[in-house]
Amino acid sequence: MNKLKKFAIALLIIIIMVQILGHINGDNLTYNNLSQSYYINKGLEETSSFNLVTAIYLDYRLFDSFFEASILLVVVTGIAFMAIKDEDLL
Repeated sequence: MNKLKKFAIALLIIIIMVQILGHINGDNLTYNNLSQSYYINKGLEETSSFNLVTAIYLDYRLFDSFFEASILLVVVTGIAFMAIKDEDLL
């Protein structure tokens, strides 16, 4: 490997190590608990679900999950189409 690749790999390893070491002692981090308290207080009322995980996944994030699945379907279809096209060229 040339020197530039070695330097890039070393720099990447250093950045990853700094990130890992920065998160090991995460006791002094502050978290935003507004959404947590909203889901706990309004989850049953708005979704009629006793299970908060189900309420969040199927009601609050339904469109998000639907579009993620749609994008995944389009990507897999595109990759399969390109693979078929590549086989035809051989």
